[in-house]
Amino acid sequence: MKRLMIGLMAFAVIWLWGRQLGLRADEPSKDQPKPDPAKVLSALQQEWNDAQQTFRKAYEEAKTDEERQQVVKDKQPKAADFADRFLKLAETDPDSSVAVPALAWLLNNGTGTPAGQKAQAKIPKLKEKLAATADLDLLHKNLSELPAYTFMDLAPQIVEKVKKDLDHPKAVPLLMWVCSATIYSAGSPLGKLYDSTVDLLMERFPERRELAPLANWLPIDQNPEWAEKHLRKLIEKTSDNDVKVNGKFGLASILENKDEASQPEAEKLFQSFIDEAEQTPAKMQLAEKAKNELAEMKVRGVGKPVPDIAGDDLDSKAFKLSDYKGKVVLLDFWGFW
Repeated sequence: MKRLMIGLMAFAVIWLWGRQLGLRADEPSKDQPKPDPAKVLSALQQEWNDAQQTFRKAYEEAKTDEERQQVVKDKQPKAADFADRFLKLAETDPDSSVAVPALAWLLNNGTGTPAGQKAQAKIPKLKEKLAATADLDLLHKNLSELPAYTFMDLAPQIVEKVKKDLDHPKAVPLLMWVCSATIYSAGSPLGKLYDSTVDLLMERFPERRELAPLANWLPIDQNPEWAEKHLRKLIEKTSDNDVKVNGKFGLASILENKDEASQPEAEKLFQSFIDEAEQTPAKMQLAEKAKNELAEMKVRGVGKPVPDIAGDDLDSKAFKLSDYKGKVVLLDFWGFW
């Protein structure tokens, strides 16, 4: 009995000693420094990016549909494998510099996971935090990682913050963020904000490289006259060749659908892409699009005669559109989607 008691006491002493020294891997010593959250976030983001890169490479190397399907099954990164770790970073210290980037990852990639749903629930608080941020550098850093559409209701406040310091290095990037968040809001107050923000950018900063997306956004605007004015100025003021090239193509697209008097300029612009001597892959793609647009303009351009069509009427009687030349004709185009 005495030996048993001595043995139990010795075991207890060893166990307690081991606990104090932090011998268990899952219970580090209290004296051990906590890992740097920024480094943990960076490593986690890198792990996700590496997994994505590995998947893309394997998918590109696959030669058959079956191989590609197998790559998707075996190598496509699963957000659920990362989501809980990002959420832990965001929740451990909500006021730290890693909280917003961690939540941003969940909002962009983890929407179908339980952790992503918890991140969605944090959006109202996050909006309050962003609205209270006066530092434009920090505001831009956080907004640039978040899905713009989700936070579009903050756009008016952001514009007002920026207007107070238009010389700030992040003023233009923040105004462009506002545009990206409100571009599809035509007919609403946010749509008017988009227009006024573009006006401000084109008035004060038409030469800035950050305005590059406008070369693609303006041609699809519902106000082509306004868009044409800004595109012409963008082409004139920018020193960036890519912006100039995309702007010219966008301008040609607007003129193509404007009126008969604008057709020659549109044709000339499209032809310039085909005649371009230095053909990069991007320019070759635009040249191919220009060929298609020119071919379309020759047949169905503004001011061209309507191509003849033939068919049967409701009484199964054959007819041609040319049969009604000189008469008012209502064409009703319809279909199923």
